[in-house]
Amino acid sequence: MEIFPIKLSGPIHWSLPPSKSHMIRWLMLAFQSKNDFIIKFDGTPGDDIMSAVHCLNILGLEVEKNKSYWKIFGEKRTNDGTKIILNCGNSGTTVNFLTAITSMMNKEVTIEGDESLKKRDFSHLNNGLRKLGCHISGDSPPYTILGPITKKRVVLGIDISSQPLSAIILSSPMHIGEIIIDTIGKSVSSEYGDLTIEIAEKCGIKITKNKDELIINTTYLELPDEVQIPSESSLIPIAILLSELHDVELILSNNNKNKFLNSGIDILKSKRLEKINLSDYSDMITPAAVLLAITNGGEITGVKHARGKESDRIENTKNLIEDFGMKCEIIGDEIRIPGHQKPKKPKKPVETYNDHRIAMTAIVLATLTGANIINPEISSVTDPEFLDKINNIII
Repeated sequence: MEIFPIKLSGPIHWSLPPSKSHMIRWLMLAFQSKNDFIIKFDGTPGDDIMSAVHCLNILGLEVEKNKSYWKIFGEKRTNDGTKIILNCGNSGTTVNFLTAITSMMNKEVTIEGDESLKKRDFSHLNNGLRKLGCHISGDSPPYTILGPITKKRVVLGIDISSQPLSAIILSSPMHIGEIIIDTIGKSVSSEYGDLTIEIAEKCGIKITKNKDELIINTTYLELPDEVQIPSESSLIPIAILLSELHDVELILSNNNKNKFLNSGIDILKSKRLEKINLSDYSDMITPAAVLLAITNGGEITGVKHARGKESDRIENTKNLIEDFGMKCEIIGDEIRIPGHQKPKKPKKPVETYNDHRIAMTAIVLATLTGANIINPEISSVTDPEFLDKINNIII
């Protein structure tokens, strides 16, 4: 896709899609619930959300989709097929959560996905589920799960991702009796783990914390009648970068008062970017690195786990910065970036590595310099309207 440079003189009016982190978590619990449930939202759900609901449909979830809400019907949760295949698209979140849920079932389920998922390592969760007694044939899709789990205690590392812990919590209503998790390591992406616990407890899942031990028990799962999904806060840094590149005001039209990820976003808004720890905000690494490059420079730390995202986000953030004629240096798992750099038009098509956040950052940079972007459509993973919004500001 060829993007030509533009000049903006007025404010950018920008809208956000519904949060995939919230919506996918609610969908996973709705699948296990007996009561009807309504999910309300603004904007268009991204491809990751659609992958999650598609897989849950195959498992028996009945959903009535409307423009601003989905109605989910309780009770009907049976799929009599002995061998089930679930295609999770580009969504690692869906892989983790459905791996845990199907490990609780007495079924043979195969998890598969796109090319980027086939390169990702899900061993941190899968090894934990194996220790709980189920069989999983591999650690990168496609792999087959044969449950149910038979044990109740597991040791789980939380220093690479919060998702294995979230996955077991969200699947726990399928298990009879308590599950005990002994966590090891310093947690990363802790706000995502906290979000899981917050949503789970609203639905009757009891979680008791004793130092590094979590005891999870669900006597009765009961969802509220309806929930309102907040906007996708993790995409605000992309919009901040767009306004900074063009030196214009940013107006977010549907940024509700959602505290999720606020601390990380506030750091970027404040421009106090000399040294930032993104251990809890690894999804922001690429736009944050470019913001450092065009402002005062600095260092990004705490992002070792960003290597296991849709792509190796540390290496590919460096590649993207260099594609646009700027410089940065990787020291171990940290990125050091000189400041006051000016992006230049790339000399060749810009690779996006099947990574929606790399793609969005590249597209935003291209509005300043011009560029030919490879696979810009991957942005629809979180925001199906992203390219339309870019085209609208160009017009």
